[in-house]
Amino acid sequence: MNTDPLAIVVVTSGTRGDRLLFRYPSTEPTNHGVFEKSKGSNPYAVKVTEDINVKKEPVTSCIRDNTLVGFSDSILANILAVKQDLCRKPFDLKIDDVRFVGYPMSLDPSKSKPGAHQIISFNITFVLRANVTSSVIQCYTDLVKQITVAIHHEEERCQYLSSQAKIMLAVHDEVAAMPEDSVESPYAAILQKCTLASCLQTIFEDLGRTGLVHLFINKWIEIWFCLPHKIHQIPDSSAVLKIEPEIIQKCLECLRPYHGVLLLEEKQVLQDSLPMDCSPSLSRLITVCSPQQSLQVLSQEADLTLSQVFHIVGHLVYWGKATIIYPLCETNVYVLSPVANTYTNSDLSEQFKKLFNLSLCGQLAEFSYPVKLRESKDVLNPIKQQDQKVKIVLWMLQHQLLIQLHTYVIFCPPASRRMKKMSEDMCRSSGMPIVPEEECVSVSDIASVNSDESLALSYQGTSQFSKSPSSDGSLASEDRFLSLHEELYNLSKEERDCILDIPAARTLEDLKLFTRLFPYFRGDHHLEEIMYYENLHRSDLMALLDKFRSVLITCQYEDPATSFTHMDHHQNT
Repeated sequence: MNTDPLAIVVVTSGTRGDRLLFRYPSTEPTNHGVFEKSKGSNPYAVKVTEDINVKKEPVTSCIRDNTLVGFSDSILANILAVKQDLCRKPFDLKIDDVRFVGYPMSLDPSKSKPGAHQIISFNITFVLRANVTSSVIQCYTDLVKQITVAIHHEEERCQYLSSQAKIMLAVHDEVAAMPEDSVESPYAAILQKCTLASCLQTIFEDLGRTGLVHLFINKWIEIWFCLPHKIHQIPDSSAVLKIEPEIIQKCLECLRPYHGVLLLEEKQVLQDSLPMDCSPSLSRLITVCSPQQSLQVLSQEADLTLSQVFHIVGHLVYWGKATIIYPLCETNVYVLSPVANTYTNSDLSEQFKKLFNLSLCGQLAEFSYPVKLRESKDVLNPIKQQDQKVKIVLWMLQHQLLIQLHTYVIFCPPASRRMKKMSEDMCRSSGMPIVPEEECVSVSDIASVNSDESLALSYQGTSQFSKSPSSDGSLASEDRFLSLHEELYNLSKEERDCILDIPAARTLEDLKLFTRLFPYFRGDHHLEEIMYYENLHRSDLMALLDKFRSVLITCQYEDPATSFTHMDHHQNT
């Protein structure tokens, strides 16, 4: 989906009728269904408007070479000039394969100078492809509304639009008075003389180049805008992915205090790009921002409330100035992104070589499989080289080459008990003898053999974490369940029995901790989230998971708050 505009058009309605004052770009591909007069031809020769011997293909598109074609100035003036009832409302018109998006605005004729050309209404319109999504249309509507309101304000303050329209009309009249064989376009001259036209040209080009717009209308009203579909995409990728704002919003809703933020620009560069009237809170947060610290810590260092930090971080992410990460630590697990650009001669490879004097492909190869950050660093190397490894990982995260995997826990009791009961019932109903349990091979036994080949974490040293069960410390099943959370009462009897059969469940402390953490064992909460909300050390949590590993399984995938790019990729594929 191409979100770049095809053209920008300015149309006014007033005492001189409906006029198209400016359009950019103004050039159209030649031979588009229009007879062109060749220079030096005989003026008395018969003009052949159609050659019946030549088969012409019908024109089926209004777009050629990424430019709007087939619409003359008079046609655009007629379809884009609106009545008073449609002013101050979003304007959306679809014709064939193009769409016109604007925000018409009416003016008060009584404020115009006597005897001058009076503008009743004006409409600045972006021309887009008709197949763009509704979110793209909404973004362009917001932008054109900013521009229109700013021009309306300046018109009431200093007659800005009237003076600019006077310049444009004068150029049109000069070109219209030229000989017919002249092919000079009025819009090139308008760009040289009219500041409004120059601003619109800058807006058009910035949207196509970066998706960011920042300028002043009449050197007075500041315009800030970003097109998230253009900003949040994978650069230099064979399949460019554009992210919808809804995906970004869903990920920001998953933002938690334990998350961190990684700036995508240098702090000083980002500070210099901020508007003069920006909030001091934004500048303070950027100053203390560090990828090793959580949002909760940053809120304390910047002396801001957590809600303020969330709002500012969401603003930075939306504008493509930052990305959400989990604070950098040695236990973080990273792997190569499925949408990463791995071409050896890409622009990223050249940029990486200039910064680190290393091969990007060689560094990416180390993350072909999930690897912890501490495992990617060579402890035998000097501290300086280890610090460089951290900088390399941060650079890869900034350019969306790596993703972080988190471990999620899912309660999955063995099916042997349930299958045994079902088989016994079937045997009784059919009159067959019941096979003793010792002679049965359970599904859980088979799964335990195959689990070594899975991506789940393998817990080593189980003996040092497990406590030897003793008859003195053991409790009866009913007594132990008196202290259990009500979550466990929703389980079936077979599932509760599976938990109580585990040796660690005979220890009241372990059983209480397992019961407290049981709501997290649904695959929706990763280990870092459990540690944060329950104030647990990683060693304590890992020890508990190891003790109850017979009824728990683990898997690794991304945190929804940090994976909006890849989430959108998976949805598209």
